[in-house]
Amino acid sequence: MTAPGYFMALSWFIYTLCILFFFGEPTRSGLDELRKREEATAGGGSGLATIESDSKKESLLNEVELAAISTENKVDGYVEMESARDDALDKLDPIMLDGESFNDDDDDNDDDGSVTDLSVTDINASKDDDKGYTYLYCSCIKNMTRPVLICMSLIFMKRIALESIVGSTSIVTKNRYGWNIENVGTLHLVNGIIVIPVSIFSGYLSTMYEDRYMTLWFLAITLFGMAFLFDPTDLTNHEDSETYNLGHPMATGTTRYIAGSLIAFSGIEACESYVASLMSKVVPSALAQGTFNSGLLATLVGTGGRAVGDIFITLMGLISIRNLLNLLIIPGATLVAFSISLVLWNYELLAV
Repeated sequence: MTAPGYFMALSWFIYTLCILFFFGEPTRSGLDELRKREEATAGGGSGLATIESDSKKESLLNEVELAAISTENKVDGYVEMESARDDALDKLDPIMLDGESFNDDDDDNDDDGSVTDLSVTDINASKDDDKGYTYLYCSCIKNMTRPVLICMSLIFMKRIALESIVGSTSIVTKNRYGWNIENVGTLHLVNGIIVIPVSIFSGYLSTMYEDRYMTLWFLAITLFGMAFLFDPTDLTNHEDSETYNLGHPMATGTTRYIAGSLIAFSGIEACESYVASLMSKVVPSALAQGTFNSGLLATLVGTGGRAVGDIFITLMGLISIRNLLNLLIIPGATLVAFSISLVLWNYELLAV
């Protein structure tokens, strides 16, 4: 481990100790307002009508849970019917004129009672199984709604597209343009510097426009930047040169690569703030607090997207280093285009 590694390990260790001893869940007025809105929505009409009319609050597991609850109600009704039958049999006069008939009836009642007890036992076991099936879900999955799932999907696909641009910079520029580590570091430095004013500008725009609207615009900007990176000449001629088709007017040279990288990177980073803001507004109150909340879900999904993006870069590199740029940009641009269509398709659902 290097000196920066030791420094970061010590810093994270101190930070972890501070979290364990001093962190407490703060009181958030926004969470109280969210709960009040949910209570007002739940009290605005009948339960089933409210669930059907308010798709934003509808859990993805509602159909499964409703089926389980229906089964449970049927089991409860059957158990009550069997209990009433047993009570009626107990109240019958046991004195019979015919002893043999009494014994036979008694034996029959015993047999019936044993069968009834067995049936009730089996039904109770089935009832317990249904309860376990219904309530053993993780609370985060039970409270997952369609808008939250859409936002998580946007984060995941956006991270894969980002890794296709940033994670592959060193290998793409080295094989296409002969760049060294200083050139790659300079490009990343410029990317980081440009993101700061872009983020400030996007924050200003958020005061005037809705998150869903700005998400569409910055996804479109990202798609435009990725179109800059696409090299159509590699589709027709990739055997004359081991780098790229130098001199061809449609080839992606260094200037075009830098411009496309800056545009796409800035668009993705600005879009991330709007998606995170959108997710914080559509998330249920149950996922807005505690440890396993929407923030952790977004972090896990983003980390998963980075991992998938890195694996994808490796697989595309094994296919062809010469055509690596197009092999990464085409699927990445497809994911961004799909993200745009996903927002458009659910535009009214994301209204907050």
